[in-house]
Amino acid sequence: MNDEPCFCTTLRQAAQAATEIYDRALEPSGLKITMYRVLRRLSEAERPTISELARIVELDRSSLGRNLRVLQRARLVKFGDGDDERSTIVSLTPQGRDALETARPLWRKAQARMRASLGTDADSVYSIRATVHANAEQLSG
Repeated sequence: MNDEPCFCTTLRQAAQAATEIYDRALEPSGLKITMYRVLRRLSEAERPTISELARIVELDRSSLGRNLRVLQRARLVKFGDGDDERSTIVSLTPQGRDALETARPLWRKAQARMRASLGTDADSVYSIRATVHANAEQLSG
């Protein structure tokens, strides 16, 4: 059998390797890249509900919920009442802001190392993601 390598498997393996690189870089902050991603987006949002934050972070609501529970147990985020009784607002705690500020320069350093390692292929990563994302519905059918 001479099938070509699977794009999905290849992309997942690259993502797994990148995750390990960023997780190691962020280790002194106590955050993992998944936590950093949520905290960073949350810090840029204005009183988002869980559903709004899921859209911003580009995670399904249940995956974001699992991430938020971990962050809540670590006292990095808190929940509050939204505009109606069905919505819940998510916000950073002071500890969450501190963790994010500790992690930010570590992330920047890892990001610079990744960019240098990827060289001229760096922009292709964003292009591939945009193309797959834009065509996901068509490609899955």
